[in-house]
Amino acid sequence: MTSADTDERTKDVELEVVDEDRAMVESGELKGMKCEKGVFHSLSSESTCDIDRWRTMPSLEEYSSLKKLDLYKNRYIKHLHDSVCGLTNLEVLSLVRCEKLNCLPEKIGNLKNLQEIDLTDASEFSSLPDSIGDLSSLRKLTVGGHQGSGNKMLKTLPSTIVKLSCLETLCLDKCKELESLPPDIGNLVNLKVLLMRECKAVKQLPKSIGCLSNLVELSISKCMGLTSIPAEIGDCENLEDLIMNKCKSITSLPDNICNLRSLCMLDLRACKKLVSLPRQLGHLSSLKFLDLCTCKRLETLPLSLGQLTKLEFLNISACVDLTIPKSLEKFKDLAQGWDDEKVE
Repeated sequence: MTSADTDERTKDVELEVVDEDRAMVESGELKGMKCEKGVFHSLSSESTCDIDRWRTMPSLEEYSSLKKLDLYKNRYIKHLHDSVCGLTNLEVLSLVRCEKLNCLPEKIGNLKNLQEIDLTDASEFSSLPDSIGDLSSLRKLTVGGHQGSGNKMLKTLPSTIVKLSCLETLCLDKCKELESLPPDIGNLVNLKVLLMRECKAVKQLPKSIGCLSNLVELSISKCMGLTSIPAEIGDCENLEDLIMNKCKSITSLPDNICNLRSLCMLDLRACKKLVSLPRQLGHLSSLKFLDLCTCKRLETLPLSLGQLTKLEFLNISACVDLTIPKSLEKFKDLAQGWDDEKVE
């Protein structure tokens, strides 16, 4: 079916105007969904009443002009219709809160123009197909979710995910059963943001993470199974934010972390087993934010911290075992939790 044919077919859909640009489908299988007036470039179930939400997803073969498909809160569907794999103009596939959805079609890799997949709070989603690696335009992939219930079923990522050469953001927040990242994760050469908050089952990060030369933000907060950070992390030359609060099993940081000359934020809050910091931490010449709040076993601060000329925030609250070298008194006015009695 040509695009012209599709436009002709959509003229017959009964629509109610919502605003200047959008309308709501009033009947048929798409009842309750919002679309653009005229050509169907986008389709959204965000405002659909629960009674109109699909129990089984219908074919979308007639709507080949779609660029955005938003199935927000379609909580009854377990599978996407195979016709989705024929929407070759699709750029955004949003499946937020599709709580019963458990997989994507195997041929999803046919969507060469797809730039974003969002599976936030698709809590029963259990596997990505191998063909995910064929999505040559994909820039953002989200599974899990930071604010809501996250994901409780996904245990592994397909090895083919490392073929996503355009991927810039990989969000795996609250993938609570995810056990590991692919060993070759470093092949994602354009990755800028890697979010893994509350990936509680992950026990180690692959050494190839050091090959992520464009990585700007790494968040591994509440990864309570992590016992160490690979030394190769020090090779992430553009890393600016390293967020690892509540990594409760971490006892130390690798010395190579001191090579991160672009690092602006180091968040170590509530790393309750952290005993020491690398001696040369003061080599982090761009560091502005250092949070050590509730690092209860931390014994001292390295003398080299005095070299941090750009430091704007230091939090040492509730560091009950901490002693502070006298040479670091210059940070007293910008530090939270400073206690003169701990200065030696």
